[in-house]
Amino acid sequence: MDEKEIREESQQIVEDILEKSDQIKQETPQKKRSKKATFQSRKFKGGAYATVLSVIVIVLVLFINLAAKQLNLTFDLTSQGRYSLTEETKEFLKGIQDEITIYYLGETDTQLELFEKIAKQFPKTCSKITLEFKDIVKNPRFASQYTDETIEYDSFIVVNETNGRSKYVGYSDMIVQEFNYSTYQSTITGVNVEGKLDAAIQYVTTEDLPKIYVVEGHGEGSVSNVLSSLLADSNIMYETLNTLTCETVPEDCNLLYIYQPQSDYTKEEITLIKNYLTGGGNAVICVDYVSQTLSNFSELLGYYGVSVTEGIVVEGNSNNFIGNYPNQLVPTIGTSDFTEGIRGKKFIVSSVASGLLTKEDIRDTVTLSGFLTTSDQAYSKINTKASTLLKEDGDIDGPFYIGVLAEENYNDITTKVVVYSGRYLFDDSSLATSSFGNSQLLLKTINELAGEIETISVRATSTSEEMISMTSAQKNRNGIIVTAVLPLLILGTGIAVVIKRRR
Repeated sequence: MDEKEIREESQQIVEDILEKSDQIKQETPQKKRSKKATFQSRKFKGGAYATVLSVIVIVLVLFINLAAKQLNLTFDLTSQGRYSLTEETKEFLKGIQDEITIYYLGETDTQLELFEKIAKQFPKTCSKITLEFKDIVKNPRFASQYTDETIEYDSFIVVNETNGRSKYVGYSDMIVQEFNYSTYQSTITGVNVEGKLDAAIQYVTTEDLPKIYVVEGHGEGSVSNVLSSLLADSNIMYETLNTLTCETVPEDCNLLYIYQPQSDYTKEEITLIKNYLTGGGNAVICVDYVSQTLSNFSELLGYYGVSVTEGIVVEGNSNNFIGNYPNQLVPTIGTSDFTEGIRGKKFIVSSVASGLLTKEDIRDTVTLSGFLTTSDQAYSKINTKASTLLKEDGDIDGPFYIGVLAEENYNDITTKVVVYSGRYLFDDSSLATSSFGNSQLLLKTINELAGEIETISVRATSTSEEMISMTSAQKNRNGIIVTAVLPLLILGTGIAVVIKRRR
């Protein structure tokens, strides 16, 4: 290769180097611009926005949870307002002036969440009320200073710290049961924690409570469990009274309750009862079919214009009895103070009932009004041992009364006597069946005649949704999942989405 060729080749190499250099210089700004464009792209901005928003949401959730826990805030998002107090209760609690303590009795870490959440609403609503949990396993003698009753788990004791009065509310008292006449079994359909605590607070803060005396000594039925609970809810006290051994009806008697005597009273007992009634006393008298004649007892009823028909009433109108049982009466409900709120909404059932009639030849001071009546197709079956309920010769034509009010006004003294008929009219099964109006009827009658104090009517909480019971460990675990694990999972998902989009 000569010198000229070498020079030409060297020149070409230099030119190639310079060309490459120019290319590098041109490419470098493009790469810089490419990186800058990446950060300014819509995809990057969207991902960054999503990440920032996720972080903000997570921080807010954590803050709200911590704040709610510190401030003891709760929010009832259930459709039925399971954990909220009714407006009636809130209005009632506004008038509380005494210092009240509600003790929740149970075993640590096993209390029912539903009971606990409802109870917590009371001190939140009224500053005069304090809620305390007492472990009755660790403190077995705690409740004995307030009650002699057998203590159940998940029960309450309401104490008025001002006057020292207290009231025990058992777990079984708060359970609402429905009796099924097809299976003859009871099913738990709800709980009434709010209503029972309302009644207990009213009891410990009210000085003068109505009192009824239940007559005994003639085979009368005792106060049923359901009736006892109903009276407790209405803060009506009761005691038994043996008219054979007492000289007078006690002065603190607001109402005399005579429930289905099976044997007759003496004339002295009838005089004692009459003296109480003519002095302005009131009575609820429930009659049952008995084969023997109760002459003196009938005389007492007759004094107020009511007579009892022989036999058992059978209903001839299918609209006035249940199913295929014409002796299970569904009387027509008339207008009265005792049927207010029942008529047109529920029905009354009276089984094995004797027909009631009112006398025309009664003194002018007495007013009689029947408010539960059979149809005019009803009849009284005289032969109660007959193999058929079909009408026979000798049976007495209706219609009859199943409920009658006798009111007497004399010398500015008013006496009210309400007479009901039916063996199972006010037994436990009838009173416990919510589709019947029997419990409302009896309670309304007693309230009207005994001197009602203003009661708070609240709904029972349905158990259609399962009640949840959790230990503290379970609650802490679930709390960590909600406040930490789930937010971190959301954050991780957001970051992963951003990285994927950048790629």
